[in-house]
Amino acid sequence: MQGAYSTYFDNLFEALRMARPDFKAQAEYSLRAGREAALGTAFAPLLAELETAIGGFDENLADRGQSTAGGTTAFRQARAEWLEFVDDTMKDHVTPKLRKLPVYADFKKFGKSKLAALPQPALLTESERLLALYTAQQPSLYPTLGAEAQAKYAALAAADASRDTQAATIDAAILDLAADRAAIARAQRRLKAQLELTFDQPEKVYSFFDFSAAKVNKSGKAKAVLVPNQD
Repeated sequence: MQGAYSTYFDNLFEALRMARPDFKAQAEYSLRAGREAALGTAFAPLLAELETAIGGFDENLADRGQSTAGGTTAFRQARAEWLEFVDDTMKDHVTPKLRKLPVYADFKKFGKSKLAALPQPALLTESERLLALYTAQQPSLYPTLGAEAQAKYAALAAADASRDTQAATIDAAILDLAADRAAIARAQRRLKAQLELTFDQPEKVYSFFDFSAAKVNKSGKAKAVLVPNQD
């Protein structure tokens, strides 16, 4: 029977579709409204619980799926530098020196435009093959080609690994901090329950809450959980 009735007892504050900064802001609104209303001693522990929950909430951590920020920037820079190196090497050394040889066709498979069109994993794989080709043809091109190419590729691979690590860290942090959102939702639910015991008018109860920043669903309508019951 628990499943049949769970909808009636769901915490509407946990269901609010808000970014973390907005979620914290709406909780701060409730705390401020509750204190300004001077509701009495029955509300003191409830407002204190809400204040504690707000204090433990990190609004700077964005929602799941956020960009990995510095990791993404570093990867884009390393990718651009690698592709520029490939292009310059092709124009300045490979084409002038190997154009009439069969191996030139192998280099053509790894042109800048072809590599640039590849997704991240394929770019790394194909770049490794090009790196081997550079090393094999180094005597026909120039003495330091292998070392220079390896350094550029190493920077690309390192930036990619760093980006993946940052993404995993952010995901783990979001899971760890799920409890801080639940703590605010729990405190607000308890505050709402006491308000309902104090005021008969739903409008009065909901005046202590601000859902204006809640996101809407694809139909453009606010989720039903955000609409106060007027019965």
